[in-house]
Amino acid sequence: WLLSPHSTRLAMLSNNLTHWKKLPLLPSLTNQPHQVLASDPVPFADLQQVSRIAAYAFSALSQIRVDAKEELVVQFGIP
Repeated sequence: WLLSPHSTRLAMLSNNLTHWKKLPLLPSLTNQPHQVLASDPVPFADLQQVSRIAAYAFSALSQIRVDAKEELVVQFGIP
């Protein structure tokens, strides 16, 4: 019985799943996720403010320019 290339690849991937089982789980941000999910959503105005601040920060970072005044490597004279 001959395996198709897809079946062979699938078999190889399934064998590698044991590797993934050894990886640590993602950290838990809360011990009570049901309460977080059941809580009121973040107000839209707050989301807009965070987005606006992030856009301002991105704009400020993108405008930073390095003005090279002198060489980075300096030769030391050793007598």
